[in-house]
Amino acid sequence: MDQALTVVVAALLASGALVTVRLVRGPSTLDRAVALDALAAVVMAGIGVLTAARQIPYYLPGLLVLSFLGFTGSVSIARFLALRDEAGSGDGDDGDDEGDEGEGDDGDAGDGEGDGDGGDGAASGAGTGDSGGTERRSGG
Repeated sequence: MDQALTVVVAALLASGALVTVRLVRGPSTLDRAVALDALAAVVMAGIGVLTAARQIPYYLPGLLVLSFLGFTGSVSIARFLALRDEAGSGDGDDGDDEGDEGEGDDGDAGDGEGDGDGGDGAASGAGTGDSGGTERRSGG
């Protein structure tokens, strides 16, 4: 068990060092984000090895929290990068997207939904506004 533990710890240290190099030298933000996620995985593996070696189960909730934070961080970075890419080329993409959505709305399902929503909203909003205004004028 001691030899296996030594080999695993050495592998984790080596992978942690390589991931840290990628984190520092990463040419793009995406490379750094992936390296940070991999570093979190290496730390989680290290905590798992520590838990197994000492046979102490109290570190497992910490692993769950760390895995949740790693996942949340990865998703947040991916969303940020996606929004940044859309903002950079927003003029061309927005026009194309609106054209695609317009074509989809011209279909049967789009017309039915648009007529139902627009009719209800227009009747409720305009009718209430007109009726309320008319009633107030005639009643007052």
